[in-house]
Amino acid sequence: MAQKISPERRVQIGKEKRARTRATILSAAFDLLGRPHGRSTRIEEVCLAATVSRGTFYNYFSDIDELFEVLTYEMSHEFNIAVQELMQTLPNCAMRVALAIRYYLHRARQDRSWGWAMVNLSSVGPIFGADTFQYATASVQEGVSSGEFQVQSVKIGRDMMIGTVLASMTTLLREEQEEDYPEKVVRQILSAFLVPASIIDVCVEIELLKLPLKRP
Repeated sequence: MAQKISPERRVQIGKEKRARTRATILSAAFDLLGRPHGRSTRIEEVCLAATVSRGTFYNYFSDIDELFEVLTYEMSHEFNIAVQELMQTLPNCAMRVALAIRYYLHRARQDRSWGWAMVNLSSVGPIFGADTFQYATASVQEGVSSGEFQVQSVKIGRDMMIGTVLASMTTLLREEQEEDYPEKVVRQILSAFLVPASIIDVCVEIELLKLPLKRP
């Protein structure tokens, strides 16, 4: 005789199935966006790759924009937390900003699918996601308030910084660059903020620790 399943267990099984289906859709979207021309990814392509119906897709996401927003969060949230924990050990804003930029660029080189997905998602939403965008704004504000950064406005400084990082990430993905390319990008950004060369030298020499690279 088949064993009866309790109502509580049925609910649990349903939750687990939904979680697996959601993860499958996100993984399929990541694979599609992790290509050079992934920004044109459509719902139909995601459904085909995830082997789900369009109706099933809409059980989890209201539209492609919501999928992209969730995917960006899944790709960057834990990575950002790990980077920010390391940043808090550094004594000034210039060093913290430099560390974050270097981690983003080196990770894109190490994991090209992640890099392309970040670049492609940035074309349809806030650059590198809402969390990163807001943190970049706060970092530049801190640098301006402390007198470390000399820029005309926080918004201009933020756009200079994340715009340069986005363009540099794309360059890294499209063509081979020298090993210290991320550090050269950091030097240029901090120089534009009028950070003294002696401080910049220290910023680019801080050792980068290995961080767990989670994919959706």
